[in-house]
Amino acid sequence: MSTSGTAPATTAGPATPETYDWALAFRVLGDLLTANDGCVSSMELRRELQTNHGIADARPLVVELKFFNPESSIERGIPTPNFRFHHLGRSFYSEARYNEELKKQQEATTKEADNATDEVPFVEAEEPAASRTNRQDEARLVTYVKGALEDLYSSDANSADKTYVFDVHSHRKGSTFENTDLIAIHWRSRGVCDLITVEVKLEFSAQVVQQALSYTRFSHRVWVAVPVETDSHSELRERNPALFEYAISRGLGVLACRRRKGRSFEIFPIHWPLRNTLDPLEEEEFLERYRDEFEEGGVLEPKDKRRPPRLR
Repeated sequence: MSTSGTAPATTAGPATPETYDWALAFRVLGDLLTANDGCVSSMELRRELQTNHGIADARPLVVELKFFNPESSIERGIPTPNFRFHHLGRSFYSEARYNEELKKQQEATTKEADNATDEVPFVEAEEPAASRTNRQDEARLVTYVKGALEDLYSSDANSADKTYVFDVHSHRKGSTFENTDLIAIHWRSRGVCDLITVEVKLEFSAQVVQQALSYTRFSHRVWVAVPVETDSHSELRERNPALFEYAISRGLGVLACRRRKGRSFEIFPIHWPLRNTLDPLEEEEFLERYRDEFEEGGVLEPKDKRRPPRLR
């Protein structure tokens, strides 16, 4: 994501993207990038805004910066800063550092996608080449969505030594409508977390919506992630109005994935998921189904130890 211009000061009233102190945010980000060789973590930017610039909770503003688009910002009346920056993984980058990191990530994701294809069970080895290519492309896309989730659910309550986003698309631990592609743990406080799941597909279809809706039985919030051609937040709605309205009316969130340089993707949310009330039995089975991940993430203690954090 690249930017240029200046911005207005915050106005009175509830904080919205239009009333953030964009000039302050851009200035602080630019200063940190200059002082840190073109790279600053999202958490460091948030701490700087809160500690030294009087913003009580900078997380929403930092999230806006992560997904900042200069073209759409003009449409919303938000001027752009006078320097270019990008966001990748858990950090903001200058143009030069971003290109370096992007190359590294492209190499890593290509290797992961190739490995995912190599791990296909023998019974599927003779499937059409197009199907295998689609699965490889989905595996690559999952890797980029994983990075976006690490941004979206970064929290001060996260333990530094605990993973909170997991790529489980190849695990196949349940039935067709239980095999989520990604799991995220949103730590709302040190002892309370939400369970997040994501279904990734190469097209926005009734199948992806149906599959994602099945996850609402055992996860608090559910996303679908699909490729788009533009940065427009309305592309998917315009492409299939009835399906889009149905998906968001049922509480699903939507992550748009636009292809960028090389084989990389930029991921941005165009609709946030509503929170579900879980079926206790389905929740328990979900936690057990992915026990290894939830133990690693600190949601579950190893069996016969202390009880897990409360899932509200």
